[in-house]
Amino acid sequence: MAKELSQAQCILLTVHYASSANIAALYSFTPTRADALDPELILRILLTYLPESTEPKEYTSYVEEVASRLYLDYEREEIDVDIRPVQSLTEEQARKQVRKLHLEELQAPSFPPHAPTDLLTRFLCHRAYRIDQQTGLLRLVPQLVEPFAGRNDFLRTWYISVVLPVLRLETEFYADDASAPQIALSDFEKLDGKQGLNFLLKKGEEEDGKVPVGAPTHQKRATIARDVKSLVGPWMYGHTERKRRKLGRHHGEGQDDDDDTNGLSDMERRMRKISLTGVSASDKTGHDWEYMFQWMVTHAQRNLPCVTHCIEDWDGPSDVDFGGFDKDTKDYLDDEVLRKLELQYAQAAFATCYAAQIDTEESIHGAHGILARLAELLDFVPPPDLASSIESLPKVERHMTQLDTSKGIRDLEPQALLTPEHPLTTPRLETYMLLQMMVYSAYQLSGLGHPLSLVNVAKLHFYSSGEEQLGVLREILRNMSANPGKKDTTQWTSDRAKLIWLWNWGIEAEEGEAQHGAGALGKIDKGDFEEEMLKVFLGTSCYDLAIKLYVPSSTADDEALLPRERVERVVLAKIMEEFDGASNGNKMRGGVRRANETIAAFRPHFPNSVRFRQASALISATHALSFYALTLQHGVPFQPVSIRVSSDPISLVDKVLEQNPRAYTKLDDLVDIAQNLVSAGLPQVEESEGLGEAEHPAKRLKLAERRVVFMAVGAALREEDFETAYSYVVNRSTPSGADMAPSPLTTTAENNRTISKTINEHADDISWRAAFLAGRYRPASATPPTLRRLEQRTELLSLALLLAPTSALTEILAVWRRCEEETTALQLAQQAEEEDFDDRADKRIPVSALPGNFTFGGDEQPGLLVGQKRREMGRIGASPALSSASKVGEGEAPMSMFDLTRSAASAFSRNAFPLRGAASAKSEDGGMERSGEGLAGEVGGERVRRRDLVASAVSGGLASGLGWVLGAAPGEQQQQQQQR
Repeated sequence: MAKELSQAQCILLTVHYASSANIAALYSFTPTRADALDPELILRILLTYLPESTEPKEYTSYVEEVASRLYLDYEREEIDVDIRPVQSLTEEQARKQVRKLHLEELQAPSFPPHAPTDLLTRFLCHRAYRIDQQTGLLRLVPQLVEPFAGRNDFLRTWYISVVLPVLRLETEFYADDASAPQIALSDFEKLDGKQGLNFLLKKGEEEDGKVPVGAPTHQKRATIARDVKSLVGPWMYGHTERKRRKLGRHHGEGQDDDDDTNGLSDMERRMRKISLTGVSASDKTGHDWEYMFQWMVTHAQRNLPCVTHCIEDWDGPSDVDFGGFDKDTKDYLDDEVLRKLELQYAQAAFATCYAAQIDTEESIHGAHGILARLAELLDFVPPPDLASSIESLPKVERHMTQLDTSKGIRDLEPQALLTPEHPLTTPRLETYMLLQMMVYSAYQLSGLGHPLSLVNVAKLHFYSSGEEQLGVLREILRNMSANPGKKDTTQWTSDRAKLIWLWNWGIEAEEGEAQHGAGALGKIDKGDFEEEMLKVFLGTSCYDLAIKLYVPSSTADDEALLPRERVERVVLAKIMEEFDGASNGNKMRGGVRRANETIAAFRPHFPNSVRFRQASALISATHALSFYALTLQHGVPFQPVSIRVSSDPISLVDKVLEQNPRAYTKLDDLVDIAQNLVSAGLPQVEESEGLGEAEHPAKRLKLAERRVVFMAVGAALREEDFETAYSYVVNRSTPSGADMAPSPLTTTAENNRTISKTINEHADDISWRAAFLAGRYRPASATPPTLRRLEQRTELLSLALLLAPTSALTEILAVWRRCEEETTALQLAQQAEEEDFDDRADKRIPVSALPGNFTFGGDEQPGLLVGQKRREMGRIGASPALSSASKVGEGEAPMSMFDLTRSAASAFSRNAFPLRGAASAKSEDGGMERSGEGLAGEVGGERVRRRDLVASAVSGGLASGLGWVLGAAPGEQQQQQQQR
């Protein structure tokens, strides 16, 4: 019956059986009508109408028989062919339907022109594409192709490089991951080497990020390294097809070349060592594996652990998994290409370490893993563990730490790391040792709290200046000092050893280069390095270690880590830094406490240091000031640094007196503060006027005391405490005899001239102003002054006259006159009261008014009352001239200003120069005897007032000056009038 069908009907019947996947019917029918159905037509019908979901094992044998035209009857079961589906069709109808079939071409659109043209190869490739496109049942493709994979090199290569990677990616490695990338075989085949590489490793990179460095090997194999071997490796197998170079050759071709590698097992091929011949421009092969090396460098910038896992478990281009389909074939890479690719792989491993931009501890461990892997691949001594002691770290030759040829920092750009003969990444022993130093340096820096990536360590070592490296060292030490936990001497010794290693990498300094090291911080001058270490020891109160290292008692200066002068300067600078940063002046708190502790620790080792004494005085003054409330301008609270920035630190005492009531009563404390400020070497007002540098230190201290007394006097007067102000002027502000006394052998006249000259020359501006300030004081209340208060003011004004410069005499004399007028008026009023009282008591009051009196009646009075003199007024013994000052009719002249000034000078001379006064008294004509009380004396048997003494002392100097203005006669004329 089947032989009666026309060609069109045969075609339609074949289509019918193919559409229904009736392979058995096709087996029975198509061989009987070979005249109407040629093999290509049958395969096209199968390709077009056989459902893609049909299990390939049902029709692979049939397809093979059709393609080979060899139908094996023993392998199939004969069935009756049912021709009813086409039997009723006329020839015309059958042909019309055949024209509408639109059969697929046997050759796929992406089939390369150089591929084999046999029917089976073309059918298998096209059928695999259609199964993937129409159903996505990629698992059916191996059943279709694998039975014929060894048929020819093209089919094997196509299956390994195109089908196997996608098949493993979608159905084996990430079958349960909905986020796994999906791609059609035809689209995947169109990708170039770089695109295919990125696609295949995208998911593996994501998954590998979940695997920590140091995880078990089997866990790492499940991610990136596995994907490189099982996905990228097969993809690389098709490189020659993509480059139109055939990999598979006949067994007889190139037999001589196969002798070296065909006898090697997979394990031997994996463990082969990479030869150290460098990477030159001729070693660039253009193979797609070079994209893999670029991928490693690129991804290491942000994900070094992932690349580390890849390198640790992948031996390079020879370590791939083809699923066993490469058996009985020549290696896909010849020896020369493999050698060049292995060198580039080693270079890529170097480059990934320098390409990493992250500075985490995980990245350092990853770089160490790569280092260990390189040691295995290059047959070097493996590196010690990262946690090894400083003494156990490897040492390198000094010449290995330098770059012979470098284009600058551009050599460390990621895109430049794979260039031929790169100074850092070319596989050599020198670059391996240098990479070791970088890895261990990064680890030490991370442990010291200053993490750096390897590329930044390289930049720091090769391209940073000494100043930049010094800045890094300071930042490291600053971070270490800021660590909350306080370190002991052992910890600081260990950290210092690490920093020393970073400075010299354990390499002994050569002669002439002792001041610089070979390490990552080697450009720092040795003295600067030790100075920074000393600073951090001081900042963390590690004084014992600092003294042990930098102030040893038995070490010669040339062997010491730092000269003693430099140590002293650094210690004092640190003291001032702590002092300036303090917010409270109490030496038991904060920065001042640390400064004081530093002084206490180091001062015994610098006993003759002036600057240490000055610093100690500054701490003492600041501590004393901290007990007072003190606010500066604009409400800024007092801080210790305010002392050092002030142009006149002693002026702070004045602010203390203003802001602390009755602080003036603590004069000794305030004087100590001022003198300590002077002893601290701080600038003073007299220095700015050009007076202080030449002065003896003792005089500067005395001047500071007088300034404070003057301030205290002003404060006491502001609080209306005149008695305290008077006491300070008389007892504390008056210049001593040592300041002004001339030679005790001079005469009295010479003494007067010397005193006057000394006053004019030295111009004790502070003492006379203090005396004048207190002398012109008038209380704010309306209470009239007492005679004692006026006498005290007169005494202060007398002292001001003695000490003041000539230019100030007019002002002082004006106040003196007003005070004298008040004194005279008060004395006259008191004298009138006494006379009135005496008259009433002696004459006007009746006897009966005095109960119990014993007077006689009438005009008869006792001799005692008749001969009694009237009582003299005043607390100081007055002369007859003063007691009868109002009786001008008796011929006595009033007391002149010259008499008063001479009298004050005489009294002052007895207080200031008691020895000279006693000696000069004997040389006077007539002999004025000095009393032990100092301010009162007797002249010619009569008591003399203090004003008379001051006047007689200085009248000679003023007579030719201002005396004629006052209309007063010289003292000699007054004495002559009194004698008459």
